[in-house]
Amino acid sequence: MPTDAPRPGAGVASVVGPTCLTESLVDRGRRCWRPGPLLALVSDTAGGGVHVYARRQDRPDRGWDRGAAVSADAVGAAALVATRTGAVALVPSPVGVVPWELRGSQGWVASMALPGTVVSAARTGADVLAAIPDGSGVGLWLHGAPWLRVGHAAGASDGVLAAGRGGLTALLAETGELRWGDWRPGGWSARAELGSPGAGRPALAALGSGWVVAVPRAGTVETFWIDRRGATRRGAPVTEGRVAVRGVSLFASGRALWALTDEAGSVYAHRYDAAGRRWLRSACLRLVDAEPFTVDAASSRKLAQVSGEHDTQPYPDGPRPTLSRSVTTAGVLGTDLGVRVDHDGRTFLMFGDTHWHRRPWLGTRDAIAEVVGDDAALPRVVFHGAPLKVRGGRVTMREYDVPLGAISHGGHLYGFFTSNHFRGGQTMGRSVLARAAEPALRIDPAARRRPIAFDFLTTVSDRHFINVSVQAFPGAGLPGIDAAGDVWLLFGSGAYRAGDLRLAVLDPDAPGVAEALASRRPVPWPTLRPRYFAGLDPSGTPRWREDETGAATLAPGAYGEISVRWVPEVSRFLLLAGNGPEDPVGPAVVLRSASTPWGPWSPRHRLFDWVAGGMSFGDPAARFIKALGDGTDPVGDRVFGAQRDATGAAYAPYLYDARREGDTLVLRYTLSTWNPYQVVLMEHHLSVAAVGVSAAGVIASQGGDSTT
Repeated sequence: MPTDAPRPGAGVASVVGPTCLTESLVDRGRRCWRPGPLLALVSDTAGGGVHVYARRQDRPDRGWDRGAAVSADAVGAAALVATRTGAVALVPSPVGVVPWELRGSQGWVASMALPGTVVSAARTGADVLAAIPDGSGVGLWLHGAPWLRVGHAAGASDGVLAAGRGGLTALLAETGELRWGDWRPGGWSARAELGSPGAGRPALAALGSGWVVAVPRAGTVETFWIDRRGATRRGAPVTEGRVAVRGVSLFASGRALWALTDEAGSVYAHRYDAAGRRWLRSACLRLVDAEPFTVDAASSRKLAQVSGEHDTQPYPDGPRPTLSRSVTTAGVLGTDLGVRVDHDGRTFLMFGDTHWHRRPWLGTRDAIAEVVGDDAALPRVVFHGAPLKVRGGRVTMREYDVPLGAISHGGHLYGFFTSNHFRGGQTMGRSVLARAAEPALRIDPAARRRPIAFDFLTTVSDRHFINVSVQAFPGAGLPGIDAAGDVWLLFGSGAYRAGDLRLAVLDPDAPGVAEALASRRPVPWPTLRPRYFAGLDPSGTPRWREDETGAATLAPGAYGEISVRWVPEVSRFLLLAGNGPEDPVGPAVVLRSASTPWGPWSPRHRLFDWVAGGMSFGDPAARFIKALGDGTDPVGDRVFGAQRDATGAAYAPYLYDARREGDTLVLRYTLSTWNPYQVVLMEHHLSVAAVGVSAAGVIASQGGDSTT
């Protein structure tokens, strides 16, 4: 196999070890058929601390919760093994590899350090075994009081363990080769060679009667599948070579196969999709942005609450009605999202999971409203009294099955929706394209039984374009597209709040495409001839591919809901998005900009800290996001069970409009607040000089803030 080329981040210690991912055996309880939570032992990016993270396997929408620190003086990636009574962690430290054992109410208890600074571990039967390089080879250590060295592989530089049905299996790096084989206390026997060890430590997991090997190589993670006879075949890569991969871990839980990767400091979880024979990123544990972000000198401010009956913010002059009075006018108790759509000279807002007054049988079916009145002032919003409906295509309309936006073309309105939540272990299963059945979109608050219907046309993506933002743009300005009229720019992200930003282009007037869009029956997505941005050639010209797997990353991150719009007032594309998990930007609404759809995109620019500005602990009168969970906070509502007693949060910023006033760009955007479970309209006054690669205000690095 070819040797690995130098890559960014090479030589930097990984925060992920090859055996840092496992499954709790304690939290299964009596339901042995239900898998326990996934556990991961991840080092802090700045070094020193090691924390356990946990995530339920049966709810893809639940994030990874960061627990207490195991150790504060780690010098390398740790290993974690679940036991019937708790867990055993092995943490490289300045004094050696320190074993820590979780002992109920005592918490983590350390024992005598073992010699070495690199470790992997596995459980076989009731035993916990650790492999630790010691200079002359790799020693095999057995958990006990004290730990005992029970085996040794001379000449090996590293070893990674896994336990299968046949006993203990290992990957050993010997004389420049990665070798797989069996390891018993009596000795090591190699069975197959897998090429060079790679740019990072490999990982190994037992799955059924075979094994899976993951090897970081030049920014991607290759996989090999080994059957019980020892035959080896190459599998799909875990990552796609966009960002440097510093470490990988594998774990098989029942029939599910998981991977954890350290991608230039950001930590992502991946799940193997056996049906598609591919890996899908499923969640982000930690986001580390390669570029310093900036903070605007001003902060966004709330203009008004859009949905619900009364604004729950404690104004000095008393309660204020919302822009819609949606409960009495249309029976909408609460909703989220609020994507602006312009069609046939009218403006609409498409909302996500909606709760309907005294109509529980509607579940969380989505809503639509029309914006009326002077758009320069506070608009009036009129909700339709019945939900949105997508007909055909086995489209689901429950939680997380939401509208993403729509685009008007040829007198018709085409909407993008998510569907099939939780399918394949993903929060959102796929995105679909549908056409409005009646282009007139007659909004009637009293229409309790007449939904606004869309007819399914095609499945757009179940990989990189599950959340999309669509924007019309002249095709003549896009090299390699060669379209006479406007094309549709599709900006997409994949796994919910864990995906990178990507770009696709669709020409609705191309031969065959226009006919497909007008079809009365579903059509295959390739019929619409999408082209995916695949990077720039050496001359700086965009390259396009017809295969989604070739879509290049515009900006790595942890994107969920995204809003991208072309703003003629500044001749730039503006992207609004939220923050990621453990994101140094904080709980935020961020802005990026670019002069071309493929970028380069400017570093993130923070417009709004929703804890400081929304929960407003210093000035409760300015609070519009519930901050206190003790029952004393007047802000918030009680729309449904999972939300009613929780504090709030902010998510899904969607650009509403923009206007220029001299050297100031005034942005308005909708924002969802969880509690209250409503949508608010925000405004931000931004210096025009800040809408670019360099931004005015406060410069913030990964390690802290400094004033320019």
